Amino acid sequence: MLDLVIIGGGPGGYVGAIRAGQLGLKTMLVEKDSLGGTCLNRGCIPTKSLISDAKLYKLAKASSVLEGTDNLSIDVNKMLTRKRQVVNGLVKGVEGLLKANGVELAKGIGSIKAQGLVGITDADGSIREVQTKNILIATGSRPQVLPFLKIDGQKVQTTDEALDDANIPANIAIIGGGVIGVEMAGLFASLGRQVTIFEVFPDVIMTEDEEVRQVMNKALKKQGVELFLDTRVQGVEADATGVTVTFAGADGKTQTARFDKLLAATGRAPVLEGIDAQALGLEKNGPFLKVDSQFRTGMPGVYAVGDVIGGVMLAHKASIEAEAAVEIIAGKGFHGSLLIPACIWGPVEVGSVGLSEAEAKKRGRNVRVGTFPYMASGAAKAKGKSEGFAKIVGDAGTGEILGVHIVGENATDMVAEAVSLMAAECVVEDFYQAVKPHPTLSEVVFEAAMDWNSKAIHKPPAKKT
Repeated sequence: MLDLVIIGGGPGGYVGAIRAGQLGLKTMLVEKDSLGGTCLNRGCIPTKSLISDAKLYKLAKASSVLEGTDNLSIDVNKMLTRKRQVVNGLVKGVEGLLKANGVELAKGIGSIKAQGLVGITDADGSIREVQTKNILIATGSRPQVLPFLKIDGQKVQTTDEALDDANIPANIAIIGGGVIGVEMAGLFASLGRQVTIFEVFPDVIMTEDEEVRQVMNKALKKQGVELFLDTRVQGVEADATGVTVTFAGADGKTQTARFDKLLAATGRAPVLEGIDAQALGLEKNGPFLKVDSQFRTGMPGVYAVGDVIGGVMLAHKASIEAEAAVEIIAGKGFHGSLLIPACIWGPVEVGSVGLSEAEAKKRGRNVRVGTFPYMASGAAKAKGKSEGFAKIVGDAGTGEILGVHIVGENATDMVAEAVSLMAAECVVEDFYQAVKPHPTLSEVVFEAAMDWNSKAIHKPPAKKT
């Protein structure tokens, strides 16, 4: 009898399995594909590897101090080779960690047969069953595709295909201006391709603070990305030479445009293969599994975490939820923070956590804001990266940190300090109680916090009204 069977080996499943092993639980992890799930194999890591190479190429091409840049080229096949090396190395690392923590790995499709009973379907179709005290569902998500789209993997793709395709043509359309669409647009544009984004909402990355969106919008346009906002794609027709997109803007006028390739970046849907929610009596919240605050489903001993339960669909959210669920299963209780930051590797980086200024005001909070621009940072100037700002949203009465929003170079790393301070229930002033090294980009957040109290050193005081 096992203590725990985890179905799904992504950032929720394998992290949960390792934590279970650390806690002494007899654990099996069932995964049908490569360990690491979408994030490691077809998402976060491959994207960032390719974006890093593309940015290096773009920076070199734009350099005013390098010679011979007119003849500079980049080998996409070599980019893909490096990406595969990175992914394969990390997958092997995960496998080693599971073994080191005593986790049994089962290859196949996991399914719940009954309470405490998991079926594992092998590649040859044979099924074996294992008994367990607890089950954790961490089956993740897959690209969500619009009903009229036919993904052929060549002319019409999702990121599953695009991130392993050396054929990056001159003119690419992207449906969706969320995180995935913006990141892929930045990647393609850095490689010198013409990119068009169709977004049904009035702006890109609508989950972010309005001022952050403005910077991202400007950065996309600076790279030559054409934006059709508040626009609904009505149809897509692919043939041997390209793709025709039919779309209509806010005025309702129908238009068509021709592209070499189209990428569908319209969100993600939960994977419930092997999990017959209706037959098992598991409640759902729309397409997602419904859980309580302890990550328990309606079936005793069955828990669920990550993309399959909805909410913010991020790898680090799945991981921390899995840790929490496993500690609850082990009877330890979970005492960590479930504060989830967001990070975007677009044409300009975004790191954010907590409420935007608009959200805080909508909730009736007494809001005060501090900001500081990258252009006033010596480190940013020296790096040639003066685009962006840091913004701290705090409660004017208590000093509570309500949200931190950074857009600019290294924003995805710098937001970590804000997450730590917010998790520790610190106040805005705590950002500048510790000295920051100079010259570094960390000073941007330091000065934004100072500005919250009208103390910023390297920013002119606001004009009195």
